Amino acid sequence: MAAFFSAQEGSAQVAPKRATTATGAPAAVLPAAKPASATQDTVKRKPTGAIETTINYKAKDSIRYDAINQIMYLYGDAHIDYGEISLDAALIQINWKTNILTADGILDSAGVLQKKPLFKNAAETYQAERIAYNYKTKKGRVIGAVTTQGEGYIHAETIKRDSIGNIYGRHARYTTCDLEHPHFYIKATKMKVIPNDRVIAGPFHLVFADVPTPIGLPFGFFPSPRKRGSGVIIPTFGESAQQGFYLREGGFYWAMNEYMDMRITGDIYSLGGYGARVQSTYTKRYKFNGNFSVSHTYIKGSEDVGIGRSTDQVYNYRTDSRDVWISWSHSPVTRPGKGQFSASVNAGSQFYNQRNSLDPRQSLSPNFNSTISYRKSSPNSPINYAVTVSQSQTTRSQLNANGEQVPAQVMSFTLPDFSFGVASQSPIEWFGGTLTGRWIEGIRIGYNLNARQYVSNNLASGQSLGYPFSAGRGRDTVLAINGSNLSAILKNGRQSINHDIPITLGTISLFKYFKLTPGVSYSESWFTKKYTYRSIPGSSFLAVDTTKGLQRTYQYQGGVSLTTNLYGIAQIKGKKVEAIRHTLTPNISYNFRPDFGREEFGFYQRVQQDSLGRTQLLSRFQGLEGNVPGAGLNSAISFGIDNNIEMKVKTDSAGVYKKVSLVDRFALRSAYNFAADSFKMSNINIDLSTRLFNTLSFTTGATFDPYRYVNGQRRNQFLLEEGGFKPARLMNVFFNTSFEFNPTARKQQAESGAPPTTNLPALQRNLTAADYVEFDIPWTLSVDMTSNFTRDNLTDKLMNNATSAGFNGSVTLTDKWAFTYTTTYDFKNQLLSYTNIGITRDLHCWQMSIDWVPFGALQRYSININAKSSILQDLRIRRSESATGRQF
Repeated sequence: MAAFFSAQEGSAQVAPKRATTATGAPAAVLPAAKPASATQDTVKRKPTGAIETTINYKAKDSIRYDAINQIMYLYGDAHIDYGEISLDAALIQINWKTNILTADGILDSAGVLQKKPLFKNAAETYQAERIAYNYKTKKGRVIGAVTTQGEGYIHAETIKRDSIGNIYGRHARYTTCDLEHPHFYIKATKMKVIPNDRVIAGPFHLVFADVPTPIGLPFGFFPSPRKRGSGVIIPTFGESAQQGFYLREGGFYWAMNEYMDMRITGDIYSLGGYGARVQSTYTKRYKFNGNFSVSHTYIKGSEDVGIGRSTDQVYNYRTDSRDVWISWSHSPVTRPGKGQFSASVNAGSQFYNQRNSLDPRQSLSPNFNSTISYRKSSPNSPINYAVTVSQSQTTRSQLNANGEQVPAQVMSFTLPDFSFGVASQSPIEWFGGTLTGRWIEGIRIGYNLNARQYVSNNLASGQSLGYPFSAGRGRDTVLAINGSNLSAILKNGRQSINHDIPITLGTISLFKYFKLTPGVSYSESWFTKKYTYRSIPGSSFLAVDTTKGLQRTYQYQGGVSLTTNLYGIAQIKGKKVEAIRHTLTPNISYNFRPDFGREEFGFYQRVQQDSLGRTQLLSRFQGLEGNVPGAGLNSAISFGIDNNIEMKVKTDSAGVYKKVSLVDRFALRSAYNFAADSFKMSNINIDLSTRLFNTLSFTTGATFDPYRYVNGQRRNQFLLEEGGFKPARLMNVFFNTSFEFNPTARKQQAESGAPPTTNLPALQRNLTAADYVEFDIPWTLSVDMTSNFTRDNLTDKLMNNATSAGFNGSVTLTDKWAFTYTTTYDFKNQLLSYTNIGITRDLHCWQMSIDWVPFGALQRYSININAKSSILQDLRIRRSESATGRQF
């Protein structure tokens, strides 16, 4: 006896109970289990049938139920949902006796199997020619299957699935290529898959483009974890010009927990060198994240190593070298009212990066800096404070005992730097008063404290501090940091405490259009010592006596500034341009500071310079940390003019306008010191900056001197006194221009109807060259040009200090090929500096990259072809060669 039901998609039913599909149509539902007998038991019992949950099923064509054999047939786009399991196929059978689901595809008129069964169980997916699954035992059998496991795909003639989810394949192929006919695969006679863990195969061999290769092993496994897992890191094989053949970056990865991991790797060389590294990353959600690493390398030196081995340009280390490098980065998550601890540590041996890094920025830079700090701002309070520990190191040359130039590592420490601040407040707020907008409420007082201890292994000579000593050191001395020099280095330390009290007196409006802003400030510094100088008869050197103890300096000054805005508007009333506005902002200020170089203050000392009676004013705190008061009376007027030009442009027919800047800033600055005994007027500084078309940036600046020069010597006489109109002499000028082309972005913007990002009116926009570029090849180009000229006083000519142009960009030749380039040309020296050329090729499931530095100390090339998937990251072909060796 059989029953047949004609059904539309999602509307078949075989039981009175109805459910609704995602599309809203009713679907057939089977009960979770049948009772053991017709008699109702008063005690509720857990169902004992094979079906553990509701089965929802539907078919587009029809559903037929064979009541005698208890088999349900679903025809046409059949679909079943059973807990986490879903099944789609052209035909599905449900056998209620054997608890087996069977799914098949259907052949089209050309004999090609269509609508293949697709089986999903949580994160697992199978597509096959035929699928059989026992929903009671949770075992299955798949014929002609393709299943996904993480980033990998498994093709097999037959797949079986056991009750705990393990998968067994026969004549299987494992690949990370997502094509039905993959470009490459690992072919194995047998294969076992432990979901979210690993794939085990053996024996197996590698196949490329259906061509078997001799690359294979009798046994192997491929990790396929859903989360991080510990494991072995396979090393890289290659050859070094100095150390011979090597294995690099091999070791062990330890996934300690969900917050922290560790990577322990090492290098070993055939000629005796080695390296070791420990790297760790950590994170705490909503609190902080960071990473830490420590590295040690040993390079075995020999006069024979590196000569004529694998490249013509090598670094020849004739002595053994040991280098250490420590790196730590810690970043907090900003939380209101909470302190922030941060760290950026980069420290180690002075030649570590030159010997171990291929990054030109690291190899060429001699400077390293480290900072560890803790900062906190009290909520609802103006108080804030910070504690910082910093270290910097650089490499410089110095003369040794034989008069030879040798490299020396200068290290400086700030241990610590403590700052405490109180934001400026009105005194009215101190006593709980309410601010009502009166001008007197603009009087605000703040406070800043800074205390620091500075230590360096660079013992500065008197000449480098600006005056001669009698201490016997004619040049700076860099001491090695060790136990025997520690006392001298600490003695060379400098301590200071600085206090600063800024006071603003508010802004006063004068005659509606002018703003008058007065202000005063007071600062004070505390030192642990000061110097007293004595002339030595018959010598140009000075004897220096040090007075230890708390020493105090202070300074105060006041000033007032006046500014206003002037506007000029040209009404264009064109089709696109509405108006042009010029904003002129003149400002003038007066500042007064007493002469703290006078003897009664005790901050400076005048000493005899030579036997002719000439004297020199020297600070008694020269070279110490802290703010030393300025010498000389300052009673100066500063004046300047700022300019800005904008244009009002209509963007569409609806009358929407926007502002476009034509000149961002054009400024002129100078000052006149009434108290100076000569050269009262300062140099005149002019600078201009603008950005056009949203791609071109232009900045220029110049310095003019209003005084005469005679035979290269500056005279206290204005140029205007010579007659004619020549108010000043150009002393320095610089230009910087940068522009970026990206026609693809402009084309996309035009297609989207977005307004043009240009400073020209829309009427003139189509006249720009970039709009005529209709290349289908996406490309970018960035150019940065810099030039600097300074006048030589002896020849009275502007000399080119530096002129260079940097180029970088990319060209996407096709959707698979890309080309990148970076270079800089020095016009003054007529040579190319660091240049890098890169080529990448997308090979679908593989990728190829070529990196080439054609010349210079970092000359190298590398060719790398590798599988994209991280699972098979060691499946690659690599060839590289540089001044430090070759790699495979």
